[in-house]
Formats: sequence, C-alpha cells, structure tokens
Amino acid sequence: MAELRKSGKQTAARQRAREKAAEYREKQDQLEQLAVDYFVASDSIEGIEATVEKEIAAARERGLQLSADARAKADAVIVAMLELGAPRTEVADRLGITTRDVKRAAPVTAAVSENVAVKL
Repeated sequence: MAELRKSGKQTAARQRAREKAAEYREKQDQLEQLAVDYFVASDSIEGIEATVEKEIAAARERGLQLSADARAKADAVIVAMLELGAPRTEVADRLGITTRDVKRAAPVTAAVSENVAVKL
C-alpha cells in the first residue's frame, strides 16, 4: 500500500508540475506577443516621424515660396508707386514702412520688372 500512496503522490506531483509548466508557457507566450506588439509599434514610430519630417519640409518650402511671392508683389507695388513719381518718404509714410525698406525694395523689383519687360 505504501507504493500506491507513493505512486499516487508522484502522479499528483507530475500533474501539478504539468499545470505549472503550462501556466509558465502561457505566460511566456503572452510576454512574447507583447514584445512583438512593442516592436511593431516602435517600428511604426520611426516611419511616422520620417513622414512627418517630409511633410514639415514640404510645408516650409511652400511657405517660403508663398512668402517670396508676396514679398515680390509688395516690392512691385512700391516700385509702381515710385514710378508714378511719389517720393520715397511719401511711399514709406503711405505704407507704414521705413524709407530704408522702400530703398531696399525698389532696386530689386525694378531689375526684376526690367527682366520681365525684356522677356515679354
């Protein structure tokens, strides 16, 4: 009878060991899946950041181009006012800018208008 008890204890011990091993494997599988999820998310972050950087660069480029266009139009207005015979100080007063800004805009835009007139 002692052997039966020993055999029964061994069987019960094996069963508990199998249950613990199954729990351990299940936990390891969950940990592995969580690690996979982490790496997928981590890899997507790099892609998102790269995409955002490209979009920011494109937006900056568009902004610079729009600013340059607006600046050229503003300078053309200054030149047109000067071509009508208005003195620099009057142009500056009307536009609320400094005379230095009028001087700076006039030669650049005048040269551009001459180039445009020659091309036409």
